Amino acid sequence: MNLYLEDEYNFFEKHEDLFEEIQKVIAKCLEVEKVPYESEISLTVVDKEEIRSINHEYRDIDRATDVLSFPQIDPESNGIIDWEKLDETEVMNYDTNHIMLGDIVLCYEVADEQAKSYGHSLKREVCFLVAHSMFHLLGYDHMNEEDEKLMIAKQNEVLSDLGINR
Repeated sequence: MNLYLEDEYNFFEKHEDLFEEIQKVIAKCLEVEKVPYESEISLTVVDKEEIRSINHEYRDIDRATDVLSFPQIDPESNGIIDWEKLDETEVMNYDTNHIMLGDIVLCYEVADEQAKSYGHSLKREVCFLVAHSMFHLLGYDHMNEEDEKLMIAKQNEVLSDLGINR
């Protein structure tokens, strides 16, 4: 797995242990979903103003949010990417021979506020947000109650397996 990081705010410099944990979360998500390809993901850390701007531009929602996901692969149906039918030419980075899963944009300010609000660690909040975003990149969504339950179960499985609890 290749994880490309853009962190102009030096968030991970201040929280070095979190970057290692994020890599574990991403690897576990790929393992749980049995992704048969080497994959690459980009992670961009932004502040509230930047995520508000991105949220407005891409989702027409003019407010800050915690994390945004930009998948590169369209699933056959919710949560299902048929890896055998995948047209690799559409999502392959030929420089690395890895499948490009997509981009995660994480707002460090909102993550910190939410961790405090929920009464758990910043590590738990950031890892939860990355797992949540990874499952979006892997085709899951939470547009209805059934899909939301499935996505939450997947996220909880990953975090529980890694011992990242509230």
